Amino acid sequence: MKLLHNGFISPLPALEQSLIGAACEPVTLKSRQLLGATDAEPQVYFLTGATVAMMVQDEHHMGVAVGLLGAEHVVGLEHVVGNSRPTMQHRVQTAGSAWCMKASILRALALDHPTVLSAISQQLWLMLSHVAILAASIQTLDIQARLAAWLLLSAQTAQTAHLHLTHEHLAHMLGVRRVSITLAAGELREQGLLSYSRGQMRLLDLPGLSRAAQAA
Repeated sequence: MKLLHNGFISPLPALEQSLIGAACEPVTLKSRQLLGATDAEPQVYFLTGATVAMMVQDEHHMGVAVGLLGAEHVVGLEHVVGNSRPTMQHRVQTAGSAWCMKASILRALALDHPTVLSAISQQLWLMLSHVAILAASIQTLDIQARLAAWLLLSAQTAQTAHLHLTHEHLAHMLGVRRVSITLAAGELREQGLLSYSRGQMRLLDLPGLSRAAQAA
């Protein structure tokens, strides 16, 4: 997809769009890829087709997803604002397209172009709000409700009700055991809300999933 399909880029003035576009190159992100793990220099990724989970880990390396980024978002802004020790990992959930550029170039553009700096600030605030909502759900919802909420978020972010998500992956995202996901997904399937086979999951009743996601 074109760079202009990214929600960070599309509102910018034409000059700033052109400057960022000249420094970007298209990439294809693979499912489960850990962004930044092999970058020789910190990069930012403007998502256009892929979705990327924001993950936090405890001292035992147990992880949980606290956000899901899509075509409205940018990955790697922590490098732009000078955070040399990021607290979150970014792991690709849905494979797809993106555009990447050196974080140092975007930082220089932000210093010279207030509209870019403003867009970065708005993006960081959007992510903070996103994380806060998911963090609250972790504390207040049971596993079935959390699974329903994550599936809804995944469908909205990827813009499709047909998702490639294994139970193992979902367990990693929610920070629970795989058997817990199997039980919760089975209950949602019995309610007619979804179907799944061999990692292919189809959401059949989005309003019903929304109600299940709100159940305490």
